[in-house]
Amino acid sequence: MKFPSLQALSLALKKVLLRFPLEIAFALTGTIAASVLIELSNLGSEAENFCIRLIMVANLGLVSALSGTLFSESRIYSATKKNLLRLLTVLLVTGFFFLLDPLKSQADILRYFLLALAFHLLVSFAAFTGRNNINAFWHFNKTIFLRFLTGGLYSAVLFVGLAAALGSMNLLFNFKFEWDTFAILWVWIAGIFQTLFFLSGVPEDINSLEEDKSYPKGLKIFTQFVLIPLATVYVVILLAYEIRILIEWELPKGLVSSLILGYAVFGILSLLLVYPIRNLEENRWIKSYSRSFYFLLIPLIFLLILAVTARVIDYGITEERYILIVLAVWLSFISIYFLFSKRHDIRMIPVSLSLITLFTIYGPQGAVAISKDSQIRQLKKLFGKYDAYRNSRLQALTKPVDTLDRERMVNILGYLIDRHGLSSIKSISPVDPEKIEQHFISRMKPDSIYMISNRGQIRQEVKDSLLRRLNIPDDIETKGLVRFKIKNKKVVDISGYKRMININSIPEEDSVNTPFNIDGKIYKVKSDTSEQLIVSDGTHSVSFDMKQHLRKLLGESKTFQKNINRAYIEVPDEKMIVEKNLDQKRIRLVLYQMEGGLRRGRNKDLYILNYNGVLLVP
Repeated sequence: MKFPSLQALSLALKKVLLRFPLEIAFALTGTIAASVLIELSNLGSEAENFCIRLIMVANLGLVSALSGTLFSESRIYSATKKNLLRLLTVLLVTGFFFLLDPLKSQADILRYFLLALAFHLLVSFAAFTGRNNINAFWHFNKTIFLRFLTGGLYSAVLFVGLAAALGSMNLLFNFKFEWDTFAILWVWIAGIFQTLFFLSGVPEDINSLEEDKSYPKGLKIFTQFVLIPLATVYVVILLAYEIRILIEWELPKGLVSSLILGYAVFGILSLLLVYPIRNLEENRWIKSYSRSFYFLLIPLIFLLILAVTARVIDYGITEERYILIVLAVWLSFISIYFLFSKRHDIRMIPVSLSLITLFTIYGPQGAVAISKDSQIRQLKKLFGKYDAYRNSRLQALTKPVDTLDRERMVNILGYLIDRHGLSSIKSISPVDPEKIEQHFISRMKPDSIYMISNRGQIRQEVKDSLLRRLNIPDDIETKGLVRFKIKNKKVVDISGYKRMININSIPEEDSVNTPFNIDGKIYKVKSDTSEQLIVSDGTHSVSFDMKQHLRKLLGESKTFQKNINRAYIEVPDEKMIVEKNLDQKRIRLVLYQMEGGLRRGRNKDLYILNYNGVLLVP
């Protein structure tokens, strides 16, 4: 085996730098930003937010610049035209830097992923616009896909090797390499090494690929014996379910959407993988499978539309439902194209998907705008039902509100504030939510308001304030899962007690259900359900009702101190202590933590998810 020399490696590196200068600049920018973000973790500065946005646009810039390079090379552009295209790419991603702010609006996270999807799809066909070289298109995408997987494998092995070396230095020489060192190591391997390795394998001579007749045999075996059987399993299940729906005349369940998309993905991928060998005499089955796949996809698309429509009618449109609708439209187009077109140009798949993805990102027809307007209409309708929507504003509720309607009010308000920002409800809110936000921001240190946890705390405070203003009770029925935690877990007074037993709602072998002896009496603690804790001495027994204690904590929860990121509610020590008499002894239960909530459905009831603490026996 001949290993490459240092000179060959340096020449290859130089070639990549000259061919993809802007791509490598974006990769370096994103890598540096990620390294800084790791070092700034939890420091709460505005730079943290800046780095997150820089990483996002660097990724978008890399793939869009690569698309531009491939396009300009296919059109044999001059150096001037190539540089002009690079300048336009820089201006484009600079605009995205100012448009995308995921810490302010979660909708920007969706926009980012949709942009990344569209730009990655653009890479697949940028060098093949206006040309009838479908075979080259297939071999090009096969090459870059395998190159990416190979680079990922090399990067993983390199990281594991270097991380093990650093870890051994910690062990042998008492170095202090901590988690951030390993995180930064991975960032540089994935951001620089992986990028350089991938770019060095991007084909240059696109025309020569058209004459390439090679085909990996393993690919056919993988498609024929893995992907196609998987797609077949999906379609059998779905068609049987569709027949059941027709017989019982019931609405489809939400899971059906995922199954239909799974069938579409496996089916389309399998057809793409065997495309070059579809016309060979021994592979006639491919054409038969292709027609049957798209033919069977049509009734499943109707099932998908029915499933989404049922939820849109009841709950309005969200981004997820909007995307499902768009995918149903796209799958319909693809099915009709491949069923009736004679060309069967596989470039139509990434081109159409990229265009329809771009269509959904910005503008009044986009996923975010449509979803926001739909949920605002739902909120207006709910408040209007109780005469609490007047003069284009939500008003405080004065009539008794159905529990399910109240939950939906809380959920929609939370969705709009978290996903679309405070500006989304400004036009219908009885008070200016942005002024409420400024009030809570003014109570924080200036350099801490950009921390993710503090952003979440501020949003929650605004939501709580609006709920109070709209007279929506902040009780158990709107809280969902609640976590209570003792304030001083480390200090437990054990004076006067002879035995301390660890208690958990999930029994442990060394504590609960294990008998113990005190003064000749055998005691046993039993926790066979999460709602009752039973202590017995063989003759007498006493029961701690955990559900009753949860109800008591929930009733007093407004007086307790919420922690900074609202992950739990801190409870004074005395509120987490329960005492019961067992014969002549006073048994004390000290709870460290308790989690519970309200069951969904018509028969709402409290439930215990988890609790732990200690039991003290005198």
